[in-house]
Amino acid sequence: MVYLWIAMSTVACKQRDDYPVFEEPKPPVVEEDIIPPDNSIGPLTQLIIDKTDIIKTFQLDSTVKLADGVERTHVRFLNKLNQAMSMQILEVDLSKPNLTAYAMSPFDEVIYSTQTMDEMAKYNEPRSGGKIIAAINGDVAASGAPAGSFIKLGRQIKTTTTTATANTRAFFAVKKDGTPFIGNRPSSSYPLDSYNLDEIAHLVSGGIWLLYNNDLINSTVTTVQANTGIGITQSKKVFAVVVDGVNNKFSVGITYNDLGKIMKAIGCYRAFSTSVGTSAVMVQRYETNDPLKPLEWRAVNKPATPTGGVNVNGIGFVLK
Repeated sequence: MVYLWIAMSTVACKQRDDYPVFEEPKPPVVEEDIIPPDNSIGPLTQLIIDKTDIIKTFQLDSTVKLADGVERTHVRFLNKLNQAMSMQILEVDLSKPNLTAYAMSPFDEVIYSTQTMDEMAKYNEPRSGGKIIAAINGDVAASGAPAGSFIKLGRQIKTTTTTATANTRAFFAVKKDGTPFIGNRPSSSYPLDSYNLDEIAHLVSGGIWLLYNNDLINSTVTTVQANTGIGITQSKKVFAVVVDGVNNKFSVGITYNDLGKIMKAIGCYRAFSTSVGTSAVMVQRYETNDPLKPLEWRAVNKPATPTGGVNVNGIGFVLK
């Protein structure tokens, strides 16, 4: 009996054929960030070097032409604290009749919702009147809705912050005649431009004023973070700037005050921050050879996720 019990115990302890084999987890592959040497400084980068103290060590810049009147420049450098920074500058000449700006809404709807910028561009292009070449995130989210006013295709979806009692929130707008402008004022100490909401085709509000009539607007908020700014020149050229701030080894982010200095250096006379953090995204149109996905919009900056966070609206730049 003892021998039988030992034999049965041996059989019972034998490993089953279907017993799973666990392998040691492999560490994630981290893409090495190699910055190729660049001895050629572009005109926008040179303006920032000449007119601000933000760029301590230039590393590279590259400019691509997306359409006639639309260029995107990627700039990498070390700031005055020797911290890495990466910045995308989109330059759009809205004085050209073939270009316009378009207020984008999630799923091209008028109800309050959120959506990633790549998907928002895809849904909004059919009614945009052309091709959405590039786009940036819009307003700060407040319980899933834009914090400020929002007008799309002439429809006044939200106008509570352009009333006489709350007209200090910055907005970017395009009139029905195609004229772009940045409206409202930083405080009641500044005169308010007159405008008629019924004449506006598109309007997207934002957060913090950066620049008003060539005056830098000082902010007491000194947080260094990812940030999106939009500004306009006297000649109706629009600059959209997105500074990354998720991975400190790649880019630490930027303060409102330093972003304002950049907007002024490149020629804007009015500018504001649309939103910050995970919302800061710039996407670009790509036509591919993939029959399953012939057209897509990809983030050109480096947000926390490949597509960036969701947004309540956006500003698309359209080639008609």
